[in-house]
Amino acid sequence: MGVASQSAAGRTGFEARLRALGKYYHSHHPYQMMMNRGELSRHQLQGWVANRYYYQISIPLKDAALISQCPDRAVRRHWLHRLLDQDGRTGSEGGIEAWINLGEAVGLSRTELISERQVLPGVRFAVDAYVNLVRWGSWQDGVCASLTELFAPGIHRERLNSWPTHYPWVDPAGLAYFRSRLEVARQDGRHGLALVLDHCDTPASQDRAVRIVKFKLEVLWAMLDAMYLAYVVGMPPFFNVAGD
Repeated sequence: MGVASQSAAGRTGFEARLRALGKYYHSHHPYQMMMNRGELSRHQLQGWVANRYYYQISIPLKDAALISQCPDRAVRRHWLHRLLDQDGRTGSEGGIEAWINLGEAVGLSRTELISERQVLPGVRFAVDAYVNLVRWGSWQDGVCASLTELFAPGIHRERLNSWPTHYPWVDPAGLAYFRSRLEVARQDGRHGLALVLDHCDTPASQDRAVRIVKFKLEVLWAMLDAMYLAYVVGMPPFFNVAGD
């Protein structure tokens, strides 16, 4: 096998390793599976939306951190659209506003959602760990962490398919966020994957990329762990501590 063939085989094998991590995606978490089956109560669904809001508003922070560290102009210019997709721009309010609309669709007021009063400590710690990974790591680390986008279209499609049947009380207009992410996640996933395949071209860098993707998967899973404990098991933080 020639050098070029070895390189191609290594690239293909590396991509396969990354895609195989999809088995750890939070689509398999019991909380998400309950959601898909229509088993969440109104309170439990609202809790999920309220906690995921903290993740939504943190995405532009991690993208800004990545851009600030990247010396490659082409990468910065392309990555900028991710930040604007969330924060919005003229003529498009963006993903954060779409998530606020989702919150209102499930019965949360804009004020309640933005206040972050319902954000669980475990969710906050997990999301902050993700932002700090990107802030203090290399820009390549940040790109690697974004690769969970490869697995995102399926989970958005499942929500679009199941929510109108299982949660008819949710205003359908609030599902616009999920619809918008179907194609955006595909495009972002392809772009991020191409960057990782190009820049992680040694065994050590590829192993690191796999570890970082696994870390991001752990972040998403830990968020749902905190919600499951609080909203399903009935053990929110300090549940057994007497009040003042």
